[in-house]
This record gives sequence, C-alpha cells and structure tokens, in this order.
Amino acid sequence: MNKRAKRWAFNALYVAAVIAVALGVWAIAAAAVGSEFVLPEISTTLSALRVALKSADFWSGLFGTVLRSVIGYFISLGLFFIAFFLSTAFYSFARIVEPIISALRSLPAVAVTLILTLAVGAHGTPVVLGVLVIFPILYSSAKARTATVPAELVEVCRICGAGKIKTFTSLWLPCLAGALPESLATAFSYNIKAVIGAEILAQTAESLGMLMKLAQIYLEPALLIAYVIAAVAVAVLCECVIRGALKIVLRKYSD
Repeated sequence: MNKRAKRWAFNALYVAAVIAVALGVWAIAAAAVGSEFVLPEISTTLSALRVALKSADFWSGLFGTVLRSVIGYFISLGLFFIAFFLSTAFYSFARIVEPIISALRSLPAVAVTLILTLAVGAHGTPVVLGVLVIFPILYSSAKARTATVPAELVEVCRICGAGKIKTFTSLWLPCLAGALPESLATAFSYNIKAVIGAEILAQTAESLGMLMKLAQIYLEPALLIAYVIAAVAVAVLCECVIRGALKIVLRKYSD
C-alpha cells in the first residue's frame, strides 16, 4: 500500500470512528431521555430521513438552499478577490477597508437578518447574509496568511518594473494559494449554515430552513434532525469537492 492509499485509509478509519462515537453518544442520550419529542432514537430519525428523501418538498427546499448558498458564495469570492487585490495594490485602500471588515465580523446575525427581511425580502435575505458572513472571513484569513510576506519582496517587484496586477499574480496570489483550498472550502460550509439560519428567521419558501421551522412547529423532532443531517451531508460534500478541485488547480502554487 502506497503512502497516499495509507493516508486515505487512515482518514476513512478516523471518520468512521468519529461517526461511531457520535452515534453511540446519541443512542445513550436518547435512551436516557426516553422521549421522542426531546431526542428521538436513531432508528426513528433514519425513518424520517427516508420519508424526507421521497418528498418533492424536501428536494425543492434543498435545491433552493443550495442555489442561494452558491449565489452568495460566488458573490463573496468576487468581493474578496477585488478587495484583496486593491488592499495589496493600494495601502490607503487597506487602511479604509480593514475597519469595515472588523465591523462586518461583529454584526449580530439575527438582528441583521430581521433588518434584511424588511429590506430585500425573504428570498434575498439568506444570500445577503451569507455574503456578510463569509466575505469578512475570507478577507481576514487572506490578510493573516500574507502578513508575513517580507516588504523586500514587494520592493523587488517594484524595482523590476512589475505592475500591480503582475505583482498580485506573481507574489500575493502564490503566497495565498497554499491556504485557499482549505479556507474556500470551509467558507462554503459557513455559508450554508448562515443561509439556513437566515431562511429560518425570514421564513423563506422552498428552503431547508423553512422545512426545519415547520418540523419544529409541528413537533416532529425526528424530521427536524433528518433535515439537519441532510444539510450537514451537503455541506461536507461541497466542502470536499471544493477542496479537492482547488488543490488540483493550485498544485503548482502549493507550499
């Protein structure tokens, strides 16, 4: 077995062990509580998940949530790369945008969601909130990653006649590339979480968030947990796809 196969086998074993422990804790807690309305058993939840997977409402809600997450994600990526480029090219821009980023990181998500619901409606709110959540995260992680770049390297680029775009693509972007697969993949998971939370508060039609809200209203905890499992599974799958794709694309820039 080669080194890569051993690493995959170890990771699979680790994931299986974590899942087994989580299921064991769940089974013990459900037995201790003894109430399906507080914490349903694993079998009950799996039955609810099977029912959900056969429902057109579930797939419609899942599609709506994923679509809003993807739209917000790509808007955030665009804003991030524009802001990061401008902050590396113009010192004054970096001084202006950094306090704005700090303010965005401190925004209370629930209050902002309620305000956005009045301003942009139930369907636009999850998209905008997702942008407000992950754009500052992406920018802050990028600045932290590139904070150790020696000023001498920037000066060398200037002396050699490299323009701002050339400096960005040959210095800043390669420095950032090693962290991009992890940061961009993790950001998508944060985005889905923010989108679903906003959908619940804004009561967005055709969304996982609204399905979760209805399951809570009608006292169906097993179905509620089934929706949560589905959301986690989608987030993990998208995270793995993004991470793997970016590692392949950015392989020549990796550390």
